[in-house]
Amino acid sequence: MRRILTVLLALVLTFALIPAISAEESQKTENLVSSLSGDISGLAVDVSAYEGSSAAMQFVLLSPALKIEVCCPTWSRPGGGYFTMSLFKFDKDYASTVAGSPVASVRYDEFDDNQWLSLDFTADKPLEAGEYIVILDEPEVGQPSGVWLDKATDKQLYFSDGFYDDAHSLRSRVTFLGNPENTFGTPTKPAEEEHGTDTEHSDEPYMDFTIFFNDPDWDYILSPQMGVSTEFEEDHLLITVGPASDDPQLIVMLNDVGKEEGVLVEKYPVMVMKVRRVAETDPTVGEIFFFTETSPGAKSGNNFRFDYEATLDWQYVTIDLSSNRRCKDYFTGMRFDMFDHAPEGGNLEIEWITFFESKEAAAKFNGDFSPYIKATPVPTAKPTEKPADPTEVPAETQAQQPENIDGGSVSTKAPDKDNTDNTDNTNNTGKKGSPNIGLLIGICAALIVVIAVIIVLLLKNKKK
Repeated sequence: MRRILTVLLALVLTFALIPAISAEESQKTENLVSSLSGDISGLAVDVSAYEGSSAAMQFVLLSPALKIEVCCPTWSRPGGGYFTMSLFKFDKDYASTVAGSPVASVRYDEFDDNQWLSLDFTADKPLEAGEYIVILDEPEVGQPSGVWLDKATDKQLYFSDGFYDDAHSLRSRVTFLGNPENTFGTPTKPAEEEHGTDTEHSDEPYMDFTIFFNDPDWDYILSPQMGVSTEFEEDHLLITVGPASDDPQLIVMLNDVGKEEGVLVEKYPVMVMKVRRVAETDPTVGEIFFFTETSPGAKSGNNFRFDYEATLDWQYVTIDLSSNRRCKDYFTGMRFDMFDHAPEGGNLEIEWITFFESKEAAAKFNGDFSPYIKATPVPTAKPTEKPADPTEVPAETQAQQPENIDGGSVSTKAPDKDNTDNTDNTNNTGKKGSPNIGLLIGICAALIVVIAVIIVLLLKNKKK
């Protein structure tokens, strides 16, 4: 009996330990899924706007992987979702890599909104550790096919149409074989472009397209939308967003501001805005959609997303327009989404917008435009010399322009279109400032002759 009880107890303990052993073994063999992107930003970009558009990421795997995935939106539109997803082994740089043969490739047609497109491998033949580039290309032009962009991360380099974008990362994830401790390395950054030594960039702001929002005359370039209103104050423009505005917008058109039809991005690629949040509750994320000659409206992919500093002080928002390949030729305006989402409303003040030839010039600028403003001097007439001998009738003299009260500082206001001389030119006979006495004497003599003739005729009639 005692032996039977001992055997039963041993069996009970054995069966009790089996689930614990299975769970421990399962935990050891579970495949790790790890994010390859940065902090969530929530920017959806349409990659189907142009022929040849693409989105790509470069990364380093330190352990074998079973799956590479990228999240792709279609904005729930019918007929959307077309991409070829390809994986390349990294070779020197981006261009050399995608010019080679892919390690793996798959075509997706009519995929669902926010579907995770994937390249799959097996436990027998996993994707080995190494540096790679995944590219999404060959969309159907006009059929919405996009990617989600998050903030930049050291784990990944993001490329838009083959151009490196250091501000974003492609929303993606990797499933590793097993549960490795080492997951991602640091990808090889592209070599910086070498500018010729004879290339010089001016540090001056582009004054032809500098807008100071202290003048209500600039109202003609603004078009508030989606619960937005504007008001010109003493030295800035106040932008007010109504409550529960999901997508506040302010259209700013520049095509009728300067001598050119817009800002030539190749020459002035960096835009700077001086802005200020009014309250702590005002959102800290904004966005612009740029307009160009070839793309005059707001489109997905034609945008820049940015963060405001969490302060109520004046701050500069700097946007490198050239970082988006689609922003080229003339920058003619923008849709300014001052807040990405404002459920409680909000306010933003903007003092000016200007453009620079380089990011270095923008970073050095201290906000003082006075050295670059072409002032119009106030004309001053020469004083009239006092005549040596006094005349019976005082000579009229042209009034002299008053000197500036502040000791001669010049005006920065542009001259009026009608800049004719305001001098009173009604006295335009003879010598300026004195009556013509000779003319008066001649008139009097003529009158005397006429009277004499009349008298002679009257006397002859009486004699008859």
